[in-house]
Amino acid sequence: MKLKKEIFNYIETNTQWSIKHKELNINLPIYIKSAYDLWNSSIANFDILFARVKNNNIGMTIHYNAIKKIEESCLCRAVLVFDYLDSRSINRLISKQIPFIVKNKQIYMPFAFMQLQTDKLSLKVLNKSTDLTPDTDIILIGYLNNKLNSQMMIKDIATIINREIRATSIALTILESLEYIRLEKVGRKKIIHFIPKKNIYEQLKKNGKSPIKYKFYTNSNILNKNSTKSGYSAISRFSRLIDNAIPTIAIDTKKLPKIEIANIKCEKEDALYLVEIWNREPSIFSIENTINPLYILRLFKDEDDERTKYALEEIENKIIERF
Repeated sequence: MKLKKEIFNYIETNTQWSIKHKELNINLPIYIKSAYDLWNSSIANFDILFARVKNNNIGMTIHYNAIKKIEESCLCRAVLVFDYLDSRSINRLISKQIPFIVKNKQIYMPFAFMQLQTDKLSLKVLNKSTDLTPDTDIILIGYLNNKLNSQMMIKDIATIINREIRATSIALTILESLEYIRLEKVGRKKIIHFIPKKNIYEQLKKNGKSPIKYKFYTNSNILNKNSTKSGYSAISRFSRLIDNAIPTIAIDTKKLPKIEIANIKCEKEDALYLVEIWNREPSIFSIENTINPLYILRLFKDEDDERTKYALEEIENKIIERF
């Protein structure tokens, strides 16, 4: 109990959060109960189960699986608590967005936009982001296309966007903090309520960022197998613009084949395709193997060509008609 009090005091002192204690009435596997001290609480409207690691020699993979199991079983956020943790392990946890606290040293809670590194004399804010992530962007695009709707549960949204429940939950928490949605807790479940589509559309039109990481030309067909039409190839699909350009294809950076890109690059005049490497899966909410029209408007946001601008206006009008 002394350690629990020290950890909670550390959090409250450095974040100005108020921690509310809750009874622990959760049925978890024996291996989790034996490996962690479990402290149930509520912080800043988040239900959180702190899992204090009893043995620092346990591998990180076990911690990853334990956090996943806790969050699936309890429908709450789980935060690992360490007495000590080396920098390599800290970086591994951050790279996987696993929430954790290192006693008197660091607080990392990405679901609450909290990443602090502290010592006895100072408090340094390392990161506090309010930008849309690829997952949050995809969820909003799905809603605008009537693939997602209010009253859905987190697990249903995760299935539709092909993401894990935990990653989806983090994305929804970000959307709630940015006031795109409201999360309503009903029993042990959370129900999503979106704001009006017109409001979301205007925000995405203003702040939406291109999903493209980089582009290159290729004369190889190897990337065409798992790709989605993009660029002018996509514009011609949703408008009356006639496309005479080199076909453009988009592919998720995670699905790039294990080859040297330099070996399949070529000059424009020799190319079969213009390839866009995206920071997400472009086929999600695509239409007939073509990227979603909302992405098209974003990709050509600064286009000056009059014919292209007319085609974009045609596409936008069709989108707005659905709201």
